[in-house]
Amino acid sequence: MRIAMLATSRHPVREPYAGGQESHTAVLAKGLRELGHHVRLYARAGTDPGLADEIVPYPDLPPLSAVAAVDPALPEPEFLRDHAAFLAAVRDLLARPDVDVVHNQSLHFLPLALSEVLPAPLVTTLHTPPFPWMELGIALAGPRAAYVCVSAASAADWTTLPRPPQVVPNGVSDDDGGPGPGGEDLVWVGRLTAVKGADLAIRAARAAGRRLALVGPVSDPEWYAHAVAPELGRDVEHHGHLAHADIARLVRASAATLVTPRWDEPFGLVAAESTVWGTPVVAIDRGGLREVVREGTGVLVDDRGASEAAVVTRLRDGVQQAVSLPRPEVRRRALAHLGADVMVERYLQVYRDLQARPEVKAHPVALSGVLS
Repeated sequence: MRIAMLATSRHPVREPYAGGQESHTAVLAKGLRELGHHVRLYARAGTDPGLADEIVPYPDLPPLSAVAAVDPALPEPEFLRDHAAFLAAVRDLLARPDVDVVHNQSLHFLPLALSEVLPAPLVTTLHTPPFPWMELGIALAGPRAAYVCVSAASAADWTTLPRPPQVVPNGVSDDDGGPGPGGEDLVWVGRLTAVKGADLAIRAARAAGRRLALVGPVSDPEWYAHAVAPELGRDVEHHGHLAHADIARLVRASAATLVTPRWDEPFGLVAAESTVWGTPVVAIDRGGLREVVREGTGVLVDDRGASEAAVVTRLRDGVQQAVSLPRPEVRRRALAHLGADVMVERYLQVYRDLQARPEVKAHPVALSGVLS
């Protein structure tokens, strides 16, 4: 199968990944290629060239004239850059009738709005909760568009879709590193911003009497300066934004991973990766995390109606339960549900199901490729 994949235009798809969206795109592209499928990846310049058979870089913004640059209605630069990227990608796709399916990972409305003129049907993975621009794209999309959510919890939020989305959990590549030795310390991984709750993890680790390693980029410097930086010291260390292999080594050497969102996570990739690496998870039960942290892989903590002090206590108690879970069994259960190979096969079935729809077969520019 020949698959065109539209990555986000905000960040290159390369390690260390800017977020779960980029990581998911990389894992899926690599997994499809390993099965012999051809991947043409539209992505920001600087993307890892080994991820796809072809990399098509999104264009940079052209320089604005002196008059245009001072226009009071000038949109934000990122807004203009996104439009330039996806209009260029759609224009390129219009000249490629050999594409079997277009997979939109971008969360931009233009591929959806223009989906009916594309030479192949469009699959869009909805990585986030609904927002207005995306709902506009969905309203303009035709019947040759299909939608995937990363959890049933996230799917329930997308109420404006023309048909229920399919649910395909994000997958984690097995690096053959095994369950790891574990250790006494705890680890927390993510963007350092208030909604991710690293400050809750710090309090929980101290309540449990364990050291904590923080990993991730500082996304909100002001919040970090007053909520995290003053807490760093002998028992809390920030390791920065690490490469994926370095994160895996640190997680495998930890007793448990704390996942402490203050919002409803659409999925919970950190929890998925931790359990595939054999390290049990203690997570606040928000959004899709219930579908990731299953029996035998970790502990979920209920925060409904609870004060943050009560949540911290529950996280502390959860650590004591989680560290007793056998690491090989944590890994085995996680791979059966969340392995990259499982995800890739599910997406291939999504592509085949879309191709089988009568409205796709009847389209005048139906694809010329052969499903394999």
